Amino acid sequence: HKEIQRQARLVQIMFFRSLRLMEHFEEGRRRDIAYIEMVVRNLRMQIVKFLWKISGRQLSEQLSKRVFAFTALAGDIKSIGSHIQSLSILATQKAERSIRFSAPGEKEFQDIVYYVERNLNDATTLLEIFNPEIVRDVLRREESIDLKVKESLDNHLKRFHLRHCSPEAGPIFVEMLGHLERISDLCNNIAEYVRDIQ
Repeated sequence: HKEIQRQARLVQIMFFRSLRLMEHFEEGRRRDIAYIEMVVRNLRMQIVKFLWKISGRQLSEQLSKRVFAFTALAGDIKSIGSHIQSLSILATQKAERSIRFSAPGEKEFQDIVYYVERNLNDATTLLEIFNPEIVRDVLRREESIDLKVKESLDNHLKRFHLRHCSPEAGPIFVEMLGHLERISDLCNNIAEYVRDIQ
């Protein structure tokens, strides 16, 4: 459990660094994110190896469910790290090609980032202290993020059609939104697994 908490705190650090990378690109920050992602991946491998050994013993149904939930948690946290790594690669491309999102696109993007960040923070908190209200917050926020991403993609298509955004910005904008939405989905999974463990 403590190793899963450590894994979650590391992806939180990755996320904060990726946000700073999007604001102001620095190669050192991108390398740091890639390095932390390797650590997160390795932690998942070690956690799963340990849980696999435990699962070979005679376990009660309740303990078997906990082992399954911990395995799923480690996998979902690793997946969050992979999506954050992808965001940092996109941020690099955006900086290298001097791409800017349109003002409305940037506003929508930052709004979604804010809610995803809250879900990630709450999912990490749930791994340390269970609180059913926080679980409900994550689940509610996840639905809201899905709607916001859909609206933002629709708005992007309209802006693209009206030539209000650069053709180069579009694919990066869409891909970044996809990664943010997936991070939030995985936070939702974490909240549900933690609730099940309780």
